[in-house]
This record gives sequence, structure tokens and C-alpha cells, in this order.
Amino acid sequence: MGEREAVPDFTAVIQALDVYSRRTGRKPLPLGGWELDDSAVAPPEMLVERLAAIPARLDGYTYMRELSTAKQRAADALSYGILLEGQPLTQEQIAVVPNSTQALLLALAALKAQGVAHVVVAAPGYFAAVEACRHLGLTLTIVPAADFMTGALDSKTIVATMSGRPSVLIVTNPAYSIGVEYGWPCLRSLLAALPPESYVILDETRLGLHWDDEAPWYQADYAARVLVVRSPSKIFFINGLKTSIIFGAPDLIHSIEQLSEALLGSVAGMTEQVALAYFACWQRWVDELRAGEIGPFRTWRRNVVAHLKRSRRAVAAQLEKRGFTLSPVNSGPYLLAGIRDGEKRPVDSCAVARDTGVLLMDSPYFLHAQRGWLGFRVNLCARQEQLIEAIERVFPLESPEVMATESEELSEISLISQVS
Repeated sequence: MGEREAVPDFTAVIQALDVYSRRTGRKPLPLGGWELDDSAVAPPEMLVERLAAIPARLDGYTYMRELSTAKQRAADALSYGILLEGQPLTQEQIAVVPNSTQALLLALAALKAQGVAHVVVAAPGYFAAVEACRHLGLTLTIVPAADFMTGALDSKTIVATMSGRPSVLIVTNPAYSIGVEYGWPCLRSLLAALPPESYVILDETRLGLHWDDEAPWYQADYAARVLVVRSPSKIFFINGLKTSIIFGAPDLIHSIEQLSEALLGSVAGMTEQVALAYFACWQRWVDELRAGEIGPFRTWRRNVVAHLKRSRRAVAAQLEKRGFTLSPVNSGPYLLAGIRDGEKRPVDSCAVARDTGVLLMDSPYFLHAQRGWLGFRVNLCARQEQLIEAIERVFPLESPEVMATESEELSEISLISQVS
């Protein structure tokens, strides 16, 4: 299988949506999009106020290594249940990054400098990691999930694939676009089974909105060869002023910060103030948990999750009668809708965008395909009436065979793929 089939280019879908809008004058519907599009879901007021109060500094700049106050505040918040080699995190073990895509790129570049040339991606995953591997010249192996609807990790194949050469494993948690979180017992078991020379990147960019657990993260004790990426901006539904962190062993963090200057240069002078606003909110959330109080952040989380659950029920009522199965979502704003291959033909996202104006992200976009299954992502942050209208446009009940045939190459990702 060629490289391009491994990561479908979604640019063509966006262009098709633009064609639809210009032709019809109608706004596209975000069935599988990424934007917050429902006033019932909003960032916490405290965060919005703090970010709005940060003055723009057109002549100001800084570097990641200089963000010591923000790194310490992140370490303080993460002291709620997070250990590295049995010890609480320190600022030397944390880098503050403008966004998680940069964190993944820098982490992979730092590991390449350590002599790691092979990357294993546990699907489903974020396509940017695969693109980073391509541009860094890293050999890539994609290991499909053991179960299509839950995203359960194929631990046996992962371990076998990583044996015999220096490798790094990338796991996206929650399972990307499926909404199922891998708990610490599952991750701990996998990490313990890996070859001792292996590295791991846990891409936990969207970790924080568990539907049952009110904590922003699970409690864990990571080994020194694990790097963890987290992004409070994603959890708080802000796409403009972002911040992310990556934490791990000090030598790797130091390398990441050095590479950030070489590869990315400086960052905006307000970067630390933006990060501090997010970490202050994290800290307030943790303080409420420690005190056993239902304050503004636990209340905010409960309201958001209650809305996501209502959206899921509305979507289920439409999709299940069309033959789709929904992932057992327990974390975050997305779920996977799947159907057995043969019951309906594959979805061509470009054709759907062009003909119906619906943004539909099929499962190969997040490296997730298996023989016998077809699927797509549902964004539960869209307005319910938009979700229902989008479903009715793409899958009208009176015409069950409306889905266009997609190229056969997309289904090939169901096999372990080697991309060099």
C-alpha cells in the first residue's frame, strides 16, 4: 500500500464543501466536524475572562524553555495523581507547547535524535503523527485496533511489532474519534509488556471529559520512557488561543525545547499568560476534587457531559434505525457510527460534501478501518437539529442505497501497513 492511501487527504473534502456552499448559498452541516457549534456547550467563564484580559503584544516573543512559571503551574496541577518513576512531576519534566501537533512533531524529532527510527501507531490515531513520520523519514507501522467499535488495542501485535529494533509506540487516548477511553489498568498492562528499550507517546490531547469520572485525568505512575501530551484548550473547547503540554524524562524534554527553537523558532510573548490561564482552571478543577466540593468546574463538566449524552441519544435514535451501531462512548465529544460492510456501500466523503453539504469524516481519516466494517465520526458538539438534518441528508430512509463507492485502497489499511 502506498503512503497516500494510509492518510487520506481531507483537503478535497473541505474544497467540496466550499463548492456546495457557493452553488447553493447554504451553510455546510458539521456531522463529523471539529468545531463547537452549540451554545449549550461553552468554555468555562473563568477561562474566557482570563484569556480576554490578556493584552496583545505585537512586539513580544519568547521561547519554550523560558516558560518556567507556566511549567511549574502545570506541575502543581498534575500533582493530582500523576507520577513519573514514582515521583511527582517537576517543571524540568514539562514543556509548554502552543498546540499538540507541534508536541507530536517535536517528540518524534527528539526520539529520532536518540536513535529511534521506527514508529508504531496504534489505530485509531491522529493523522498528523503519520505525516510527521513521513517528513522526518521514520519507518511507520500502523497496527489496527482489535475491535472496530471500541478501538480496543491489539496489544499482542503491538508488542510483536516493536520487538527487535528501537521503536516508539503512539497511542491516542481516548481512542481517536471513537470516544472510548483506555483506563490506566489497560495502559499499564500494555506498557509493562513492551520491550524495555521501547519509547511510548501517549497522545492524550482530548483526555479530560470522561462521562463518568469527574477528574480531568486518571491517576498513573509512568516510566521514564513515556511521553504524555495533554491539551486543556481542547477540553475547554477553545480553538484560537491554544496551549498544550508534554511531560516525560528531563533529557527528552530538554531536547524537545531545543528542537522547538531550531524547527519552530520563538512563540508569541503572550504564550505564558495564555498557558497560565489554562493551568489556573486545571488547578481550580483539582482543588474542587480534593475538597469534595461541587464548584464551577465540576458543575461545568457535568453540564457539558449531560449535553453530550443528550446529543448521543438524539443521534442514536436516527442512526440505529438506519442500521448503524454506535461506539460505547465514555469520554469526550465524539463517537463512531459503524455498519457492517455489505449492508451499505462505503461512504465517499468528497461526494457527500459536494452533493449534500455535510462534513462527514470516514474512519480511514483516523487510520481506523477493518474488513467487514465501515464507519464515520459524529461530532456531539453540533446542534442536535443540525445533526439530525445531516443524517437525513446523507442517509435518507427512503433511499437506503445512497452511499457512493469509495476506492478499495482505503480498506487496505485494515492490514498492518508498512510505510517508509
